[in-house]
Amino acid sequence: MNATNTVLYLNAVVLSIPEPVLPPKVLNSQISEILRATRPFLDTDNDWILQNIEVLEQQFSVYDASLNRIDEVRSEVQRHRDAVHRSLAAYSSTLAPIRRLPGDILRAVFLEVQISQWWNRQELSGPSTEPPALDFSQGPWELSHVCGAWRDVILSYPQLWSRIALQFWTGRQAETLHLTLSALQAMILRSAQHPLDIAFDLEEHEDVATEVFPMILEESYRWRSMELHLSLPLLEQLKLVRGRIPSIFDYGNSVRPPRVRRGAARRYSNGPSNFIFPLHITHLATYMGNVSNVEVYQSLVECHLALPAIPDPNFSPPRLIHLPNVHRLFVSSPDILPWLRLPSLEDLMISNYPSFRSDTNPVVSMMNEFVYCSRCSLTRLAIHNPVSHNQVFIDDCLLTMDSLVYLEVGLFGDREVKVISDALASSAFLATLQHLSLYNQFTKSKPLFDQNIV
Repeated sequence: MNATNTVLYLNAVVLSIPEPVLPPKVLNSQISEILRATRPFLDTDNDWILQNIEVLEQQFSVYDASLNRIDEVRSEVQRHRDAVHRSLAAYSSTLAPIRRLPGDILRAVFLEVQISQWWNRQELSGPSTEPPALDFSQGPWELSHVCGAWRDVILSYPQLWSRIALQFWTGRQAETLHLTLSALQAMILRSAQHPLDIAFDLEEHEDVATEVFPMILEESYRWRSMELHLSLPLLEQLKLVRGRIPSIFDYGNSVRPPRVRRGAARRYSNGPSNFIFPLHITHLATYMGNVSNVEVYQSLVECHLALPAIPDPNFSPPRLIHLPNVHRLFVSSPDILPWLRLPSLEDLMISNYPSFRSDTNPVVSMMNEFVYCSRCSLTRLAIHNPVSHNQVFIDDCLLTMDSLVYLEVGLFGDREVKVISDALASSAFLATLQHLSLYNQFTKSKPLFDQNIV
């Protein structure tokens, strides 16, 4: 291919384009005078003006035809260039180092990408006003569109299809229900018999969620973890399937879904609930009152318990909750602690949710009673609650935690910084402490102080 010849032909085409035939300059000056009203429009002007208009209009057809043909030629040249570019991209892509990675390495990388996306689903969803019910931002959907080789690897790796995120938020999800069902069925088939991790987040469109949820129930024997954000009426409907799938919801002591180890019920109900998770779950996150009798989950090793944003002063569990195997506890408010007995607790985090009490002294008493009655040996304590700055708490509770090696404290102002600083200055302050973090609660920024202590 010789670009020189092509350019020569194009130059010849340019030279063949006719020059425009314009009226003489003397007539142009008369037109200017008429337009500026510096001379009157005479009867004789009409004839010569019309003649020149006719000559000018006739030239348009010549130039329009030339431009149309030039557009056609340009489009044809662009098509030829695109074909060359596609072929070049295909050939060049074969030389990329990533093409020589073994399939096992690609699968490992894809799995790490998917795990990262799974734990950051909210960030990936972004500000979209109409997110789809099935989260297509998850790894296999996007990665499988990169190239044929990646798609083959992803389709042959069931584990990549075993994390299913369903979100029923805003948008016209009822109109795309058939697409959601088809895509969900494809994921279930491609996951083969691999254990499933499921996130089901319901904000709106409960009618659509009700249509989708039975497909998840049918795979209950493969559930490994569940993160449920549902209305309690929908949770109660799960009892309807116990006759068809006995291993899911038999409200006695029979077998539960065998692989489930995590449960979460995040939407608070104003009334009691008799919803029951599988008894052998090891991790639970819920509002107090959402789950009947938390104590039945004796296999729990990690527990996140929260009070509603507007706490009920009349809240009171029917009895103390003994969980002998819980090692890690997160509570939204210290008001929950008097009802818990956790002898194996090592890691405690207290958030800054609303409290029933404005006076911190009763809260200090509650925490002291909890630690004493549970007879636990805390090694990690993270407290983001004003009670941490109470001198009574520091003297009577914190200083007695002689097994503490990690302490994280949320600060609310300069006075709190001084209280903690004064305590740190004491040689008797937590002799076993190895790591201390102080956070500004209002900025949520990096810790003001984050240091390993030697």
